[in-house]
Amino acid sequence: MSTNHHLAALNLLLTEQRPEILQKWTDKILSSWSHRLPNTFNVSEMHQHTALLLGQVAGIFSDYPTSGLWDFPESHPLALTMSAFSASRAVAGFTPTETAQYVMSLQSVLTLALIGQKIASAAELEANLSAVQDVIGRLTLITFSAFVATRERIIAGQSASLIDLSTPVIRLWDQVLLLPLVGVIDTARARKFTENLLESITRYEASVTVIDVTGVPVFDTAVARHLMKTVDAAQLLGTRVVMTGLNPEGALTLTKLGITMPNVITRATLRTGVAEALALIGRRIVASKPS
Repeated sequence: MSTNHHLAALNLLLTEQRPEILQKWTDKILSSWSHRLPNTFNVSEMHQHTALLLGQVAGIFSDYPTSGLWDFPESHPLALTMSAFSASRAVAGFTPTETAQYVMSLQSVLTLALIGQKIASAAELEANLSAVQDVIGRLTLITFSAFVATRERIIAGQSASLIDLSTPVIRLWDQVLLLPLVGVIDTARARKFTENLLESITRYEASVTVIDVTGVPVFDTAVARHLMKTVDAAQLLGTRVVMTGLNPEGALTLTKLGITMPNVITRATLRTGVAEALALIGRRIVASKPS
């Protein structure tokens, strides 16, 4: 390891007093996290990670440039360690501030320790404090970036799961499927329920598909176009389409667009639509005989 003479005080501090620095840092973190975030992290793992990170930070200061700021590539081991930690905090439910506080608390510990050292000149103290501020500042930016990227992946995954849950294709009977649409239909949802429906039609060799739009609050031009594309695709796979729950506003929208749906059977309610679907395959619901 090379020796950085203009940061001699900082390097000496991180060499001879590293156990004390590590203890003060972990104590500072635990005093905050244990109060605000109980049972959300493993203390032993946190100690191990903090010791690893402090060792990597010490290595950075030993090679810190004599002029300018430290070049911090994303592939640097310290950046990778901090990114992995930040991602784990995002998964655990920490906020960005709470996660950044982890690395920022090291700055206050190092600053107080440097001030307590017998440094020969104010210029030397300023150089050491500036290096601490630079490195910790860049680590904080990496922490935020990794945290936000992880949260975006989590949110995207949750959104995809919600779309899947909100557009189920139900097998009502042999060769009969039901697609109940609930909520606002945007392009992403329309694409997803169309894919699910076409896949189910092929898998179950469905002869009839009931599309219920009772739960669609706004039946505008965009919804109508999405729906008709789905109907056209379904019919190309050989299934008859029964549409139920269409309200007066939806009927007017289809009329304004010039969509007549000659090959689509429409029924006012889901009950009558299911009965129609069963009739199309030669089935009907009858009352059971009393025993």
